[in-house]
Order: sequence, then structure tokens, then C-alpha cells
Amino acid sequence: MKKKIGTSLVVGTGISGIRSALDMAEQGYQVTLIDRAPNLGGILTQLDYQFPTDHCGMCKMLPLVERDASSQYCLRKGLFHENIDIMLSTELVAQEGEPGKYQVTLRQKPTMVDPERCIGCGECSRVCPVEVPDEFNAGLTMRKAVYLPVPHNIPNTYVVDVVSCTLCGECEKICPTKAIDLGTEARREFRILVVDDELVVRDSLKEWLEDEGFQVDMAESGMEALEKVTKDVYHMMLLDIKMPGMDGVEVLKRSKDIRPELSVVMMTAYATVETAVEAMKIGALEYLMKPFDPDTLVPLIVQLYQKIERAGERQLEVGSVIFAAGFESYDPATGKNTYGYGVLPNVVTS
Repeated sequence: MKKKIGTSLVVGTGISGIRSALDMAEQGYQVTLIDRAPNLGGILTQLDYQFPTDHCGMCKMLPLVERDASSQYCLRKGLFHENIDIMLSTELVAQEGEPGKYQVTLRQKPTMVDPERCIGCGECSRVCPVEVPDEFNAGLTMRKAVYLPVPHNIPNTYVVDVVSCTLCGECEKICPTKAIDLGTEARREFRILVVDDELVVRDSLKEWLEDEGFQVDMAESGMEALEKVTKDVYHMMLLDIKMPGMDGVEVLKRSKDIRPELSVVMMTAYATVETAVEAMKIGALEYLMKPFDPDTLVPLIVQLYQKIERAGERQLEVGSVIFAAGFESYDPATGKNTYGYGVLPNVVTS
């Protein structure tokens, strides 16, 4: 085992991220490799035989590591290196410090499936009633809400698409190893306060969110909302900006003074850039435009719930951060200097 000479965070597990992590690890750096997706490989996993040798692009990287020591012949069996820690379904949410001593905060989203228990039998996917376009096949085929992100990975673990999942519970019931936990019990403890002067809006939101298993209370004014926030503990507040008397921005300020941990989502039909920026600066978590329907609003609230309640955060100190997020974050066709090379002092490569 080589002596560790430093630490590094690599963001993105596509071809560039994997290569960067392997190069750093081979030099003796302790590397944390993260990706917001539940699988390694990025676009590379969607490619098979590659020109000019008809070999797999992932396998071409393997001479960089000790394959015998890791008992692997293919990266599709997983990436193994003594100096690499892999965190999937993970995002970089905060970074402070200076080169050589960065403090980073990572947020890992739940997959709702325990990888230690999942045996890849596929029974959960078979009984799932939901079908959505399959990103792996560029939307040309359909997949279930519980699915394999990369079908040919070995070993392979199923994950639950929290946006598409209806929480019917069929997968949880049929799983032979009890690997699936949809967190329906935890939702019943998650309290949401809906604040809007229009009764039809309050009633609609209450009905939609209670159907998803959340506890929902209502308030028709800013003063009533502040009274409820003072007396009871809420995890999220859906707050209209335009209301008689006290407006939503003022309610946001006061509610944050009362309960700084409260997550607030602003709602309005009269949005301006100025009000959106002001609300986000004060501490609003999200900004929603009216009118909305359950097909768009409910998945967003579920995603926010996952971030607030079920996602785990971890703080690390690293010497460098390598951003290898690929074309989803950077399109070279625009000609824009997204990474800040030559502009920001701590960006050392393009």
C-alpha cells in the first residue's frame, strides 16, 4: 500500500471522472469519487464495442489498476481501488476554503434499496405498475419505477425512482430479502403547512399531499401561519407571496426567525426576478409558479422531502476538487467558459 500524499474529490463518474480518480489514486492520493446518478460510468456505460478495436472502453482503463488484487476483469463488475471511495447518488452541495484545504459538504440521496440485501432477482420490477421512458436507452424503451440503472452491471442493485414511484408498496411486499424501504412510515411524520388566501388552492394542495402520505395543515393568512409555526413543529411550508395583509416575503422572514430549520417553498402567479432572488436570499428552498397541477407539483415536493429528511450529509476536507461532470453541465458548443479557467484564480485547468 502506497503512502497517502493527499486527498481529492472527483465529481462525476463518467470516463473523465474515472480516469482522473484512477490517476490520482495510483499516485497515492486518497480519492472520493461521487456522482448524482445511482451508477458509475456515465455515457460510457451506454456504449459497447468501440472503434477501432471493438473493445469495451471501460476495459481499456484497467491496466491502470491492479486487476488481480481486486479480482476483476471488467469495470462492469465495479471499480475497485484501495485509494478510491465511491459515493453514488451523491451531490456536492457546498465548498469552502482554499486550494490544499477545501471543506466540502456532500449530500447522498436514498435509493430506497439496501445494496447489501438486494440479490437482483427482479421481482420488484416485475410487479411495479409504473412505466416511464428509460434514460439508459435514450427514451426509446420503457422502464419501471424500480429498475436497474445499468442493466449489464455485475453485481447489480435495483434503485427506486422517487419521482415516478407512486408508493403503491407492491415492490416492498414481494422483495424476498426485505431490501426495499419506501419510507412510507416516515412520511406520516413529515408535517407540511400550506399558506394561501385562496381556499381552492389550500384544499387542492392538502388533498394531493395527503394522498402521498404527508401530514398537512392549512392557514389562510400570514398571521395565522406564524401562529401555527410558533405553536407546532412543521418540516415544510408552502407559502403564497401575494396575500392580503402580510405578504409571503415578510412571512418567510418571520418564520425563519422563529424556526430557522423550516424549509419554505414560495408560490406565486406574479413572479418577478427581484422577488425570486429576494426570497432565495432570505432562505426559500424553491420557487413555484401558479397555476400548477399534481403531476408537476407532487413530484417536486417528494424530491424536496427526500433532500430534507432522507438524504444524509457528510463533510470532508480535501486538497483539491476535480469537476468532471460531462456534457450535462458543460456544452462546448456554446463557447462559454463554464469552468472559469483563466478567470477564477483557483481553476488550474480547462
